[in-house]
Amino acid sequence: MKVNVWRRVGALGALCALASTMLTAAPAHAAIATVFNLNGTYDVGGPARPVISNVNDALTVDMSAFGRANGFGTVIATDLIQVTFPGDATYGAVLVAPGTIRWSNGTEWRRMPRVPGVIGFTEPAARQTLGAAGFVVFVSGRPPALRCSDVGKVKLQSPVAGTAALQGSVVSIQIWKTPIDGCEIS
Repeated sequence: MKVNVWRRVGALGALCALASTMLTAAPAHAAIATVFNLNGTYDVGGPARPVISNVNDALTVDMSAFGRANGFGTVIATDLIQVTFPGDATYGAVLVAPGTIRWSNGTEWRRMPRVPGVIGFTEPAARQTLGAAGFVVFVSGRPPALRCSDVGKVKLQSPVAGTAALQGSVVSIQIWKTPIDGCEIS
């Protein structure tokens, strides 16, 4: 098993080196469509999280969460990238859909999904949307509505829409309820 893994890592390194040589010798080319969108925040198994930006196959890896300089690289093929991390080394990586990067040094990064916005959704629709995105729903409160049209809909959510969060993490929502003395019709 170990021999097979090392052969794959060695083959990946050789492929990245070959592709890098080809890219430096080749004329300008059209953008390469990767197997998934690289842009986003990645979970690397600790509290610090790198952020990747891909603009026209030029990669920037924000490593400020680690107190390190940004890494810079390129998309080599639809499922291969290469990034140089100053003060460390240059690594090749295989893109494994959906949202997983396997680096030539054996580490694996997983892109963190963004929390969908559900304010104004009905409770069942909010549960379905958040659940489908991989989040667990917790109803943290049921404040009284001011308008009847708001009853049963999401008032607040935490974390807010667009926040990068780990799969399986909790999203708290508050659902408007009918007040004891009724609500205005609207």
